[in-house]
Amino acid sequence: MAAASQWHMAQREIDAMVKEIHSKAGRQHALVWSYKLRLLAFADEITKLQLSPDKLFVVLRLLKVLNPDFFLVSQCRPEEFSVARYDDTLQKLRMAMYHMLRELKILIQTRASRRVPPGGGIHEVTRYVMNYIRLLLHHKTTLGLILGNDDCNKDNERMDSLDHIVQDLIICLESMLNKAPEAYESQGLQCFFLMNNLHFVVKQVEGSELISLLGQSWVQVHREFIEQYLKTYVDLSWGPAISCLSARTGMLGGCFSQPSSTVRFSLQFDSTYYNQECWKVEDPQLREKVRRAVCDKVILAYQAHLDKYMKAKRKHEWYTPELLKAQLMKLFEGRTE
Repeated sequence: MAAASQWHMAQREIDAMVKEIHSKAGRQHALVWSYKLRLLAFADEITKLQLSPDKLFVVLRLLKVLNPDFFLVSQCRPEEFSVARYDDTLQKLRMAMYHMLRELKILIQTRASRRVPPGGGIHEVTRYVMNYIRLLLHHKTTLGLILGNDDCNKDNERMDSLDHIVQDLIICLESMLNKAPEAYESQGLQCFFLMNNLHFVVKQVEGSELISLLGQSWVQVHREFIEQYLKTYVDLSWGPAISCLSARTGMLGGCFSQPSSTVRFSLQFDSTYYNQECWKVEDPQLREKVRRAVCDKVILAYQAHLDKYMKAKRKHEWYTPELLKAQLMKLFEGRTE
């Protein structure tokens, strides 16, 4: 928290110096250059630090304000200004930018082994990466100037354009999401997690200019993945309860009374339901869709069983279809004990 606060202060200090340069431009030449030299010294010190990926936006801000058009390098300048030092600082900032982007890809993969969110919620890395991409797009003009006129990144790492950088970050995130569910024991919860996180990513893409970078076909393919994860979750999680409704011949002998299929279903339903009370779907539309998918699967099977076997005899009927629906429509709020 303290480190984050320090970098926010750094951003404010940069902005304050830039504001002073703008306000005094054309009137107080010497004072303007004093602020410019302070900016250059500040940037030089930044390049000496060990920079983590979240510091990239301080570096991008410096690259923006230190570009020749703003810095007016060609104009008359004081003796203490060194063009060589200026060029060297810019080069160091650019190299730091590439380094941080490489580090981010590594961090995305290594975080896959960290603790996954309880209840199959949105992974912190999913949020972080999508927010990071949003900020990259906010700096697209600065990035475009750097990437389009820089030869220091020609190392086959697809850092020649913002499009390639964003696409690679999305690929890294998807790779992480495919590994992360291994931390869950339940296969149903694994699919639930993937459905949740992919839906979050797709919504972020659809609601921004990312759609033009990734394309509508990317969205369509990933929506199909979400549908498949939803279907598989429902089958894996609620299939055992539905299977209890299958008619079975008693094998325990005349001295024992075997529980009816309705009783077995009710017990399995309760177990599955209570296991999933803490599972969470943040998006209201997706939550409603998942609830209805579960209802369609469970209630239709239960109603069909009642119509076929129970008729007027319902002494073992713990649930009515209406009660089942009322229960299921309360799920996925992420309730805690």
